[in-house]
Amino acid sequence: MNAKVDELAAEIAALDETEQKALFERAAELSFRHGLIELSDSYRKRLAQQGEIDRAAEDILAKLRQIREEIAAREYPG
Repeated sequence: MNAKVDELAAEIAALDETEQKALFERAAELSFRHGLIELSDSYRKRLAQQGEIDRAAEDILAKLRQIREEIAAREYPG
């Protein structure tokens, strides 16, 4: 392991329990946010490849309503 990581680990170990908990919660929050950004970027890329990146929100919501109605009709006939 490199020296910088070892130094950082030693600093974290020296923190009291409350500070460590706050640090780990913040790291988890940042990791989650980073994951959401990556997911958003990949979704945008896929929409661009499919030529749907510029579709209006109203069009998308109308399509989702149609899909929902089709599923409801199939799953709950009558």
